[in-house]
Amino acid sequence: MTDPAGRGAAAVMLVCDYSLRYLGGAQTAFVRQARSLADQGWTVVVVAPDADVLAGTANVIPVSPHVRWTLPGLDLPILGRRDGLAATLGELIDRHGVAAMVVHSEFALAAAVLAVGARRAVPVLHTVHTFFWRAPVLLSPLAPVVRWFHRRLTGLPSAPRYTGSTPIDNALRGMTLRVALRADVVLSPSAHQAQALRDAGVAQARAFSNVAEPMQLTDPPAAGPLTLLWAARFAPEKRVDVALDAIRIVGERLGPGRVHLHVAGGTRKPQPDVTFHGAVSADRVAALIADSHAVLITSLGFDNQPMIALEAFTRGRPVLVSDPALATEFGAAALGTVTPDAAGLAEVLIAAIADDATLRAAGAGAVAYAQARQSAEHAAALKRAITDAAARASARPKLPSHSSRGFTPIPPTP
Repeated sequence: MTDPAGRGAAAVMLVCDYSLRYLGGAQTAFVRQARSLADQGWTVVVVAPDADVLAGTANVIPVSPHVRWTLPGLDLPILGRRDGLAATLGELIDRHGVAAMVVHSEFALAAAVLAVGARRAVPVLHTVHTFFWRAPVLLSPLAPVVRWFHRRLTGLPSAPRYTGSTPIDNALRGMTLRVALRADVVLSPSAHQAQALRDAGVAQARAFSNVAEPMQLTDPPAAGPLTLLWAARFAPEKRVDVALDAIRIVGERLGPGRVHLHVAGGTRKPQPDVTFHGAVSADRVAALIADSHAVLITSLGFDNQPMIALEAFTRGRPVLVSDPALATEFGAAALGTVTPDAAGLAEVLIAAIADDATLRAAGAGAVAYAQARQSAEHAAALKRAITDAAARASARPKLPSHSSRGFTPIPPTP
């Protein structure tokens, strides 16, 4: 990587508040980006809890902040005061010649990135993995607590109140806005989320895809039933029941054995034409994709760019999606349903069983989608984004080291 300011070789810092040992979508995208940039010859300073998962990776310098405790239920590591974290980041910038910082979260480390970026005029890019936070509406009375907790944790002043959803969802989306509004450039893995961020006031939001794995093309199963994979957390927003009900409808209309669904991520009571695998490793998910004709994504209004889609595309498998925004996002690599319910998905499955031409065409679209998001293309796009962020950072006044523009002081943590 070349320093966007023209000073020669430089490093990029990737920062995340989440533990890298927990393989959620954000962590998967983060780790793949670090490895991808390192493969392209960039020096990558990784600052995240459990960054040692990347130890031994060429060109990667892992740094794991001390975790004071972990927030129950959310598995969120609590890392201490923003100012102390900012001092650590500043030392790393000096030691490794960091030219830009890319933060993938919205908590204490993210606030520290903003603080040190403001003091040093180092460009800050914020990758938003979800603006579509969702919580049960019954938790809406806790919205003021969420806002207080995030401000207490980060020291960031309140952002303009988001009002597009329920009180609890608005409070959660406000966490994202607090960071995004202060970043030089905001990266959204999908165009529809980038538009939602711009609508919320983040003018510097742009579509910027996650990086795909190297191509691993294999032929789909040659015989047998239409074989599908559903792989995600068993959370309400992922809507596994839509997939299960669609398989039941197909069985009732065509008889048993015409379609088979593999489910990774949890278990339910036994159902004809469905195999539950429970929680599985990333390697097992990859093997299940290779053994399937397509991947199902049944979320609606929640997902941004699910990593399972990129995993499918690198293996030449299309996705069948219930969300019209995702169908548009993935273009020729996806088959969308007319309606987002189980009946709409069942119609797509029945059509694919009758004639697999559309499925094969979508498979070709999947290959093209993944090929455009390989390591070299991703690194080139990130370099352009860093150049834009550097221009914005250099245009703002460089603050003295003792000041924190846009921040309010917080008391020490015991």
